[in-house]
Amino acid sequence: AATRVDVNGLIEKGRENLLLQSNQFDTTWNPIGGGSFTSGQSGYDGTNDAWQFDVTTTSTSGTYQVITLSGVATFSAYFKKGTIDKIGFTDLAGTTFMCWFDLTNGTIGQQTGDLIDAQIVSVGNGWYRCSITDIASGNNYLQLKPSNAYSGTSTAGNILIQDAQFELGLVATDVIETGASTAQSGILEDLPRLDYSGGASCP
Repeated sequence: AATRVDVNGLIEKGRENLLLQSNQFDTTWNPIGGGSFTSGQSGYDGTNDAWQFDVTTTSTSGTYQVITLSGVATFSAYFKKGTIDKIGFTDLAGTTFMCWFDLTNGTIGQQTGDLIDAQIVSVGNGWYRCSITDIASGNNYLQLKPSNAYSGTSTAGNILIQDAQFELGLVATDVIETGASTAQSGILEDLPRLDYSGGASCP
């Protein structure tokens, strides 16, 4: 793929959201232990595209999706507290890594394993974009676990979620919503190499 230096002097590259149904959580996603979703909730972006994530048991409830890839990758999603105020990211077995985000204080509450990075960023109205970066290898099972405590188990209650993304790279980029297949954006294959550097108004 070609590279491009844009009008702001920044290098652009191709991006791809590797999740399927990235904002349709009642389809390709795999609920565990009684997790369920209700659409039509008020979202971080002023739409009604958020989902209420209900957890009905206090064991290992949650949801996950399997992505097959190798390399440095970042998973992100937007969350807002409901009756539950913490969300955990973990591998399916809960043995390789675990990272908890506090949606009341906007902080990373507890982290175990060898993650490269973890971030929580406020986007207003109680919404946060939470992300983790790790080295992916083979089949990657990333599970989302709502809880009111930093533990390996879930808590009965609900939380809001919107716009999940799994992408190669060190940072969470702008959301690319997907459907039954992955989706791409930016500078992709078979495009010319463009350069706006040096103050040029035309590449």
